[in-house]
Amino acid sequence: MIMFSKSIVTRALALGVAAFTFTSCDEDSLGALTDTLGNLSQGDTVDALKEALNVGVKTAVTRLGSEGYIADVATKIGLPEEAQTAFTAYNALQSACKSNAVLNSTVGAALSSVGLGENLEDNMIQLFNDAATEAAPEAASVFASAITNMSVKDGEEILFGGSGAATTYLKDNTYTGLQSAFHDPITKSMNNVNIGGLTATSAWNKFATGNNKLAGYINQYRSAIDLASSLGAIPSNAMAAINKVGEVNPDASDYVTGKALDGLFLRVSQKEDDIRTNAASRTSDLLKRVFGRLDENK
Repeated sequence: MIMFSKSIVTRALALGVAAFTFTSCDEDSLGALTDTLGNLSQGDTVDALKEALNVGVKTAVTRLGSEGYIADVATKIGLPEEAQTAFTAYNALQSACKSNAVLNSTVGAALSSVGLGENLEDNMIQLFNDAATEAAPEAASVFASAITNMSVKDGEEILFGGSGAATTYLKDNTYTGLQSAFHDPITKSMNNVNIGGLTATSAWNKFATGNNKLAGYINQYRSAIDLASSLGAIPSNAMAAINKVGEVNPDASDYVTGKALDGLFLRVSQKEDDIRTNAASRTSDLLKRVFGRLDENK
């Protein structure tokens, strides 16, 4: 009876040890997995995403501030659509006046007072890009504040969200505030950069004045313009532009601010993707541990 009891005790102990061993192995496996992920939490993931964005901003500001917006077609700031329309219409009318005596005798003289010539189009493009380039360093603190205050609800979803997911999240959630904060530096730069004494602001004011004059002359000489068009002196695409010319906002600072931000977001997104795909670009332990998880899914 005593031996039977010992046997039962022995078997019970064996089962207990086995159960303990199984549990311990399971916990060890879980611990190993946790160590592989670097004891990561949702907070770690969010911090890593914000760090990646800050790295992206620094890289974007440095690149755009040194190379300039105009150096790359991807970031180059062109003219607003209404300005492109006005210059297309103006150039078409100038050309038509050379081949149509009736149009030249009416519209030709008026065009000389519009003031859209003398390389104004090219100068405005250069000045808009110069203003954005000069203001770029100011974007670092503006973005840093937005990133710090950004509330990230699901870091995991963003981390595994694919190309530029963190940058897109930042843009979707902070763009209005960034535009407001970056407006003053852009306006300051637009009043500072100049070509031959013509600043970005004064160049746009000159354009707006000329554009509004052009719109008035188009209405005034509509019959002559339509006649020239019917005779083939004005191409159909040019007539489409002529018909669209209207008054414009005399302040272009909102437009330049928006385009400057778009260029910055593009560069930030490119750096984010670099961190996502290139382990060598993960310059901190946190970036290595969090973004290293993406390598496991390749």
